[in-house]
Amino acid sequence: MCYVLPESVDLADAALIEPLAVGRRALTQSGVLVGEWKEKAVLVLGGGPIGVAVVWNLKAFGAERVFISEPTALRQRQCRGLVERVFDPRMEGVAEECRKLTGGEGMDVVIDCAGVGPAMRDGMDALRRKGTYVNVAGWETPFQLPMQFFMMKELVVRCTLAYDDADFADTVADFIAGKYKGAEKMVTSRIAIEDIKEKGFEQLVKNKDEHIKILATPKRELLGK
Repeated sequence: MCYVLPESVDLADAALIEPLAVGRRALTQSGVLVGEWKEKAVLVLGGGPIGVAVVWNLKAFGAERVFISEPTALRQRQCRGLVERVFDPRMEGVAEECRKLTGGEGMDVVIDCAGVGPAMRDGMDALRRKGTYVNVAGWETPFQLPMQFFMMKELVVRCTLAYDDADFADTVADFIAGKYKGAEKMVTSRIAIEDIKEKGFEQLVKNKDEHIKILATPKRELLGK
């Protein structure tokens, strides 16, 4: 279960392999083959840690038409430059905009990293007929499908949980190969491990929308590098 990394890989960056493997699982369980992503229009719901990890995997898989729906201003800014367009679901009709950008067809795949009803409705509305909806999010409320979209468009719904050994191994290999170059931008704060309560856990509880990933190290001297 151990993977040896070459000296050229910074261990601080390699800490991102685990969340990237979660994002990869969403793609490998979608039913879309690796070589097919370039032709797909994909909407990611939620620009948090897993949503961003999904986007980095889409880039690694060659996807060119990727969009994010994210309601918070800070995360919208963090996601710009990673995708073709970031939607603010509070200010615009996400599904309508998706259809405009795809010649009226809609998205081929929607990947839910938000886990809230309004986002699901936007996502299923945005899908083309017989499109695929992949749920990665952990829901705090019942997972209720909007039948007006699910049934009438004959949508496919899939779910993923974490990753398996193959997904993890493939993520390690692609990370070493440089296919996730730039993913270190997911780290929005670097702290010493003795500060993890105040600057880590409490930040993720009180100010979670300001962060993607917080990296903690037992060596405070590394923080100055």
